[in-house]
Amino acid sequence: MPDDSHPDPNRWWKHRRRGYYAGMWWAFLQTFLWSAVELWKPGTLVAMAAVIGWSYGVCVTLIVSYFGNNIAEAWAGKVKQ
Repeated sequence: MPDDSHPDPNRWWKHRRRGYYAGMWWAFLQTFLWSAVELWKPGTLVAMAAVIGWSYGVCVTLIVSYFGNNIAEAWAGKVKQ
């Protein structure tokens, strides 16, 4: 059965976009939150460096996976032609 026979062949795109937007917004939001935490309790960010790094890493993973999926599908479409 061909992949395009599904009633909505783009059914996963809304989830990919949601992940992308969630990653972008969380990256921006947490920058302000971490700044507020540091102003409230100086030295906190140094103690939480690993947590902060992982949190930004998750955001970047969501963003890069969105673009990676787009590139892979565009390349696969050209290969099929």
